[in-house]
Amino acid sequence: MKNKIIYNAGSMFNEAQWDARKREGEELRKMFPDYTIKNPVDFDTNQGTAPTNEEIFALDYKGIKESDIVILEMDGWDSGTHMEFGLVVEMAKNDPSKLVFPIISDFRYKQGVIHGEIVGFGLNEMITGAFYDKDLNKGDVPQLTVVDSHKSAREAIKAILTGDTKNYRERFDIKDLYKQTNDVYHGFNK
Repeated sequence: MKNKIIYNAGSMFNEAQWDARKREGEELRKMFPDYTIKNPVDFDTNQGTAPTNEEIFALDYKGIKESDIVILEMDGWDSGTHMEFGLVVEMAKNDPSKLVFPIISDFRYKQGVIHGEIVGFGLNEMITGAFYDKDLNKGDVPQLTVVDSHKSAREAIKAILTGDTKNYRERFDIKDLYKQTNDVYHGFNK
């Protein structure tokens, strides 16, 4: 039987991002000890000498391709993570067992269109449009769940793995936030 794999994607270009990816890897290993955690910040190519572009692509592509679950920090302007997102969306559309968890932790996302205002930050509509793809957004537990933090991603994964999926969308998936309530102020509940 194939070992299950969780892949953790996100920016790692400064100390804060590097440390965040390290902490996320530790939390994933604690919470899912039976899974292999593929965390690019821990790849050999990111220890010491700088990897080549080809090495980065090959390892990251292999990592997301082999993974059963992919978590992606989408807030940053990291074109590499956005590329991984595009690749994993295509893979998931062809593999209904692959789960995708893009993270939008920027509180401005939750502001949405309130009183006719436009969201105060930008993710390209090609990216956010994938959040609503009919193939990935069906059922009570969609294949692609947009979450507001890495902690929420881990909790959503645990809920799926343990069968605790009652009210799953309401508990974890923020992509329909604007349809559910208008009681959000500055990204926080009123």
